[in-house]
Amino acid sequence: MEIEKNCLYCAKKTNGRTDKKFCNSYCRSSFHNDQSGQLTNYMRRVNAQLVRNRNILASLLQSTKCKKTIDFKDLFLLGFHPNHCTHQTKSPNNITSIYCYDYGYQLLKANKVLLLGKEV
Repeated sequence: MEIEKNCLYCAKKTNGRTDKKFCNSYCRSSFHNDQSGQLTNYMRRVNAQLVRNRNILASLLQSTKCKKTIDFKDLFLLGFHPNHCTHQTKSPNNITSIYCYDYGYQLLKANKVLLLGKEV
């Protein structure tokens, strides 16, 4: 008694092993890519923005290796998104530093930010 099984991706009849789920490797990889594609694309977009934020901070600190104060709107104009950061640190005097990988910033008064060089 032979049980007919169809490919989970293209619905063609599968030949071979009884536990075979896909007719070929293209259907197998396409099926799994469809299953995890949305989550993977979301992570790819978030990581791309994190890298973009890091590169913006790095380019602004290119001439000065330590610290620099600029207007917050200048970061926005360069494509910086403050909602995406990798981590935050808090100093003993309660000042929060926000980082994108190894470059960061501190929010100051009057819509200014203090850019921070590489965290060690």
